Amino acid sequence: MRVLSLFELLLALFAFYALFTYEAGKGMMVPVLCLCTMYLFEKLRQRMKEDEEARKRLLRYEEEASKKMVLMR
Repeated sequence: MRVLSLFELLLALFAFYALFTYEAGKGMMVPVLCLCTMYLFEKLRQRMKEDEEARKRLLRYEEEASKKMVLMR
């Protein structure tokens, strides 16, 4: 997770650098691509978080089910 945050920060810094350094055509395309990439990384981070929460719920459900099976015996 921290690696993604650092990479997003690097992309943001590069976007500002490109905006002020390059001429009009490239100067706008590079920051837009950087921002799109940052958006995709944020979606990836959200998806990873949701998967982790689903995994925790599944483990909790399996644990409760195994406890019920032990109590039934």
